Amino acid sequence: MRQILLINTFCLVFFITPFTTSAQNTDTAGINVEKLLETEQSWDGVVYKEYPKGTPQLSVLRITVAPNTSLAWHEHPVPNAAYVLSGILTVEKRSTGEKRVLTAGEVLPEMVGSAHRGYTGKEGVTLVVFYAGQKELPLSKSVE
Repeated sequence: MRQILLINTFCLVFFITPFTTSAQNTDTAGINVEKLLETEQSWDGVVYKEYPKGTPQLSVLRITVAPNTSLAWHEHPVPNAAYVLSGILTVEKRSTGEKRVLTAGEVLPEMVGSAHRGYTGKEGVTLVVFYAGQKELPLSKSVE
C-alpha cells in the first residue's frame, strides 16, 4: 500500500510541477509539490543531446531487482529517470568504473548511449523508471 501511495505521489508531482511558477518547493492550498529532479544531463555529467525523432511515447516501468543480482551491461537510446521506491542500487559506468549508490527516495537521471549496469547487494531494490521515448524504439539494449 505504501508503494502505491509513493507511486501516486510521484505521478502527482510530475503532473502538478508544470503549473508551479517557482523552482522552489511549494505548499499551496494543501498541495505540496517537491521537485525531485530537474536536469539536462545524466548522473555521470554527460549532457543529453536530443530526443529521438518520430511519435513520442512515454513509458513508466516498475522494476524489482532481487538481492545479490547484477543487471546485464546495457544502453538506453532515450532519456529516462529512475526513482528508488525501496532498497539500495549501485549503478556503474562501464567505460570508467564510476559508481553511484542510490537509496529509497533518490532519483537517477540515466545515461543515454553509454554502457552501464545496476546491481544490488544484500538488499534488493524496487524502482519506477520513466522513459521519454519513441514508438517502437526499444527502451534499452544489451551490450557485450
